[in-house]
Amino acid sequence: MKKIYFIATIFITILFVACSEEDITLQPQGRELDVTYYKTESQLNEAVYAAYDPLQDIIWGGNPFMWGSITSDDAVAGGADFTDQKTYQMADRFTVTAVEDKENDLNQFWVPRFKMIYRSNLILKFADENDEFGKRARAHAYFIKGLAYFQLTRMFGGMPIIDKVPAPEEKFGRSSQSDTWKAIEEYLLNAIEGLPERTANGDPQDLATKGSAQALLGKVYMYQNKYAEAIAILEQVTQNPNYSLEPNYADVFAPENKHGRESIFEINFTSTDGGTIWDQYCNGNASYTLCGPRTGEVTIQNATFEWGWGMNQPTQKLAKAFDDMGDKIRKNNSIISSDSILSVSPTNTFQNALTNYWDLKHVRRKGFFISATQVAQNIILLRLSDVYLLLAEAYANTGDETNALKYLNLVRERAGLPDATGGADLLTKIKKERQLELCLEGDRYFDLVRWGDAVTELTGEEYDAGGLNYSTGKPGVSTNGLFPIPQDEMNKIGDDPNFRQNPGY
Repeated sequence: MKKIYFIATIFITILFVACSEEDITLQPQGRELDVTYYKTESQLNEAVYAAYDPLQDIIWGGNPFMWGSITSDDAVAGGADFTDQKTYQMADRFTVTAVEDKENDLNQFWVPRFKMIYRSNLILKFADENDEFGKRARAHAYFIKGLAYFQLTRMFGGMPIIDKVPAPEEKFGRSSQSDTWKAIEEYLLNAIEGLPERTANGDPQDLATKGSAQALLGKVYMYQNKYAEAIAILEQVTQNPNYSLEPNYADVFAPENKHGRESIFEINFTSTDGGTIWDQYCNGNASYTLCGPRTGEVTIQNATFEWGWGMNQPTQKLAKAFDDMGDKIRKNNSIISSDSILSVSPTNTFQNALTNYWDLKHVRRKGFFISATQVAQNIILLRLSDVYLLLAEAYANTGDETNALKYLNLVRERAGLPDATGGADLLTKIKKERQLELCLEGDRYFDLVRWGDAVTELTGEEYDAGGLNYSTGKPGVSTNGLFPIPQDEMNKIGDDPNFRQNPGY
């Protein structure tokens, strides 16, 4: 990267005809230098929260689940019309380009993750690894870097690996995909060494725990087909008695159930603090307004949810997959049809209802928001059922049908489905289970790409894509499944042979 934006440090030059030693060693009043700041427990906690903070930058392209949903067969972009959040619309139709002429959604995803990396590197540079609080802060920094790079590399490919606090204008070339995965593994292994265990009282400080790093590392291994390594680390998560499946699937997403027993890591949001409702300091979850039904207030099944802007609309293909499986529990708590809304509120009207289904996992619930952007509902990034299905997949790929079925059926039982049986189609069953269990949560596109199934599943039938699909469009076969690095970033980098745009763009 050509330019790195970072927390300002004060430099003072004092010019006097004569001065004493005391004069030239004065510290700025009311401010602290980097070298003196990362020392106390309070300072380190502030630094850690600052490093996590860009995860909340989701207006609008920073949203962690939309890219992996609308490019898959889970959902279409939706919104007001085909120009609403234009880059999302183009990604949905496999016509995405590096140049964004409207909301800069790709750039909004890219920038916060490099903020996370930069702020983590500050902690790693200045926090004392021999101090109790310094060691814990460094572990959080390693987790944050691992998470940021994971989210970046599965979208954009090999990343510049930045393991220092860079000087202004310092450049970093892109590493290979394999070297990027290797760096992420090292970050997460370091995080595991220093993060606290989850306890029966929940996550310490509502931040990442040892289990968070273990689960993410297991997922990283699965993206590389390292099945033995994935099994070894993911089994450690299942052995922690403080994680378990929610008995009721609906409770996974209930806003009052933050950091529930199934949650392994989630992004925190609040409706009360921060700046104005539209600026970066607003710590509310605007994506739940982005995705709700584009209609009025509705009360169904004793829950009242508010209108949204109609994005991430579930496809009819997803609804049919639920029906074919006889999966009523997860369908009724993942998607909602326009017909269901009209059955209790017959005067409602809908704008741009492309599929006549709406995202029920990401919707504002009454009592948990005060504005469109100040929504106090968290986004879960890692949960136990994901771990179980990754384990089922890993065991199936190593020929251990018994353990594959064990973890697959734990998830199916919660959904009220009969136990699956083994056989030649076991892996196909596990893949379908991942779709239904984790639908609309952002994994589907990336799962299809890593399995090599995107060509057959993303055919364009659901998309009104003008004939384009994964085979013929972008992202797709011609781009190795990768999105383009935002053109704003490429312009800053300039003509650098060590930092080229992804193929196909």
